[in-house]
Amino acid sequence: MFIKSLEAIFDATHLPEVKDDADKFIIGLSRAVFSMELRKNATKEAGLRRYPSPLLCSYLEALPCALARDNTEEAKKGEEQVTLILNDLVAMCAQNGAQEIVPTLNQISARFCAICLDDSWVRKNAGCTGIKILTYLPNIGVKWIGDREVELVRTLLHILKDLPFDLPRDVTDVIDVLKRVLRVTYTDVDVMSDVPITARAKLVHILGIFFSELSNPNPVVRQAAQTCIDVLVELTGKSAHELLLPHRDRMLTAIYTKPLRALSFPIQVGMIDAVRYCVSLDPPLPELNDELLRLLHETLGLADADDVQLARGNLRQGSLEIIKLRVACIKLLTASMPMTDFFSKLHLTRQRSVF
Repeated sequence: MFIKSLEAIFDATHLPEVKDDADKFIIGLSRAVFSMELRKNATKEAGLRRYPSPLLCSYLEALPCALARDNTEEAKKGEEQVTLILNDLVAMCAQNGAQEIVPTLNQISARFCAICLDDSWVRKNAGCTGIKILTYLPNIGVKWIGDREVELVRTLLHILKDLPFDLPRDVTDVIDVLKRVLRVTYTDVDVMSDVPITARAKLVHILGIFFSELSNPNPVVRQAAQTCIDVLVELTGKSAHELLLPHRDRMLTAIYTKPLRALSFPIQVGMIDAVRYCVSLDPPLPELNDELLRLLHETLGLADADDVQLARGNLRQGSLEIIKLRVACIKLLTASMPMTDFFSKLHLTRQRSVF
């Protein structure tokens, strides 16, 4: 009942006739809830796990209601409102101490991450907006984002992976928030030096996450992974080859050991595109070995195969997928030309690849 009342108050902030009163009430209520929570955290002994109070749990259940809006103007208003609330919370840390605010920020973050897992796009977008707001919190927000980077990255990637292929959404904001998390974490930090061992280990872990998504069946996820790797290249000053090298054998072996023809079209396209990306790096990430040559031969066979052979008896349903598969094959063969001339004598296929 209390949660429903809070959600009704957040709804009231979008009604012109009661907007001002509702805004003042929400700000006052937020300060009261957070002040109580900060005082509670300050009385806990260091090292003890700090559980949120029932009042904070109820408040956080209702908070996403301000962001989960179909109407663009209302969503924008909700974002401004939540930004004001959280900035006010950060301002309290000057009085209560920085460490006391961390458990509360963790609980707020957990709530935003949780609604990113909901089925509704409006709820997913609200969670993404909430994470974006957290990345812009001043002072303690920078260090705190770095500590939660892996969880936030996985959550944002889940939003992209959970979207249906045939239901396009404006995912630009999600990718922008992904890049923002990386920039907050690694800007002005020499993660490749000998001093910040934890930062280097975290960077390797993050790169492993993005590397694994280069072969995702969803093209939006693959593009997001490539974009994030480019951001890390920019921030660290290292080449993509050097950053991805620790994961090369593990990731490429997982691709080499799977027979392409036995997989569905989206999975084939994802794996072929991942190898194409790795081959296109300077220098190329894969070694020119028997496994790569076998994969290129198999890709060549797919590019030259008839549509009927590829469709497996369902030509009408698979026509678009076949086109995507053939385009991915030709792109990989084109990218592999500087590495090998194993198909140079196949003039027809070479002409198609160059084209």
